[in-house]
Amino acid sequence: MIYISDALKAYYVLYAARYGQGLVSLLVEHKRKDFREMALHHFVTVWLIGLSYTYGWTRVGAVVMVLLDPADVPLHIAKQFKYVGDVRGGARKKSCQAAADFFFMVFMFLFAIMRLGLYPYVVWTAHRESAPYWKQQIGGRTCIILLYVLLALQIYWFTLVLRVAIKVITCGSAEDVRSDDDEDDSSEHKKRK
Repeated sequence: MIYISDALKAYYVLYAARYGQGLVSLLVEHKRKDFREMALHHFVTVWLIGLSYTYGWTRVGAVVMVLLDPADVPLHIAKQFKYVGDVRGGARKKSCQAAADFFFMVFMFLFAIMRLGLYPYVVWTAHRESAPYWKQQIGGRTCIILLYVLLALQIYWFTLVLRVAIKVITCGSAEDVRSDDDEDDSSEHKKRK
């Protein structure tokens, strides 16, 4: 059995709880265009956390966790600036929009480096370079398949990120391309009233 420190065990438990809660929230909240992809992402992540812990792939699991999370911070900051700007309006809206666009660009940069630069190397390493050191049991093979599923989702989401970046360049501001249905629904709802 592989030794796992208490700190790593705690990190695993907290990470699994975070994504488990995210899956529940996803099922309760308004469905966005990428609902299926987000549900798959949360399900695969929780499953991968459990399998990597069970089969001793905790080093790979910890590296994946550390690589995939940093880009989320500037994304959420950008969203907060966007929401505050939309509510406040006026001169504040312009400065909030500028801050949102700046943090979105930071997010895009981190996403490209961490999730499309470094993460694929981890997937490849887990798949190819670790073969002599691990028994290729069903758990190990399943972990590798789940890592590839997460990689495919990262590529899909980066195409959405690029669409938003193109909107920033052509229109001057970032919008969440997943939310187009939300805006259509709310304007339709207003027309009915």
